[in-house]
Amino acid sequence: MALATKQPSTQQPMRRIWKTPHSKVLWFWLAVSLLIYGVVSVWYFMGLKTQQYPSPYVDPFRLFGIASYALVLVVAAYSLRRRFVRGLPWKVQDWLWVHTWLGIASLLIAFEHENYMYILNNFYYSTGIFIEGLGGMSALISLILLVLSGIVGRLLDIWQARVIAYEANSNGIGIEQAVDERLHAIGLTIERLSAGKTDAFKDYCTQVINGTRAFPSRPPTLAVQELSDFQRAWDILTEHAQLVQSLRRQQRAHLIILAWRYIHIPLAIVGFFIISVHSLLEIGKLILQLTGHM
Repeated sequence: MALATKQPSTQQPMRRIWKTPHSKVLWFWLAVSLLIYGVVSVWYFMGLKTQQYPSPYVDPFRLFGIASYALVLVVAAYSLRRRFVRGLPWKVQDWLWVHTWLGIASLLIAFEHENYMYILNNFYYSTGIFIEGLGGMSALISLILLVLSGIVGRLLDIWQARVIAYEANSNGIGIEQAVDERLHAIGLTIERLSAGKTDAFKDYCTQVINGTRAFPSRPPTLAVQELSDFQRAWDILTEHAQLVQSLRRQQRAHLIILAWRYIHIPLAIVGFFIISVHSLLEIGKLILQLTGHM
């Protein structure tokens, strides 16, 4: 069976209806993070000159650990703003940049707290090292994993947003919910066109809609009086096939970021607990020293 082909027409460029969000807050919190890290770094190099044996147990290196933990607490506020305390100021997207940049700054300051021990020197690891210094190495490893996981998640989030925005622009319908609704409407239209037609007509359309037949595939042999309706069905099925592919790409992007969250959130809970235990014990030691009880 031959199908009538449409002459290609010159189409105007599609108007962009979706875009990935941008925020100037990104640059503000990047500057704040660089400023904090710069001040601590100056203090760090001064400490190297004044301390004969620089280590996490002496000031100012011990204070760097407290500063790093303070930044971790601010970073954790993103989860509060997103899930629990929605009355906090700023948009969630703004808090996300706080979460990102201060998280990286907290790790860099933690390196200076440890004087880069076991990171840039003394590459020695043993089972006992993770509980030494009230679990300092365990806290550092937890923070490293958290920050790396967060960076991966941020990159995936940017990629996901761009994929969805591109698909929403190119399919002419929008994001997942809108595409689902359009596919449902197409299914109803195909049902109406198939009413009263031969089994070959109905089976072909049903199999394409249900995904059991690849589209395009060889059209069925039909009676002359069904050719006009089948041409309409063919055009609609073409749109259906394009939307199904667009929907799958959007769903795949969504599932990837969802899988990352299933990894990152438990890691964040465990990591925050380990970091908090180490930091609070060290702060307790500092308070006892300052009050003369140790």
